[in-house]
Amino acid sequence: MFALFMSLFGCNQSMVCTEVFVFSSTIELLDQDGIPIEDARISYTVDGVEGIYVESLDDGTYVVGGEEAGDFVVEIYAQIPDEVGCCTDIGEATLEFTIEADECHVLPQSFSPELEWSTACIDIEECA
Repeated sequence: MFALFMSLFGCNQSMVCTEVFVFSSTIELLDQDGIPIEDARISYTVDGVEGIYVESLDDGTYVVGGEEAGDFVVEIYAQIPDEVGCCTDIGEATLEFTIEADECHVLPQSFSPELEWSTACIDIEECA
């Protein structure tokens, strides 16, 4: 009788969770020329609490949050110096999104944000 009751109300008795660690989000960062950015600084909060899990993978891909669900605010900052070293392109972005979870894991999302770019230069006379 219990099994019939559970099946009528949509409960899944066969749900088996794995021990796989699921990242909350994946972020791909590219510079203005489409080249992966591998040394960006990324910080985030979840529901207003500072997050601690950020990992840089190869090819400009970053994972943010580990099995964390909630309202995310992710701050991204990247610097790309020119060949001479006189100027640096600075890319910044803020992402806001919500990560949900099922009975076992978070439901990850992926992003490829467009960074807003500015340029900062040191003493122009020495670099001219």
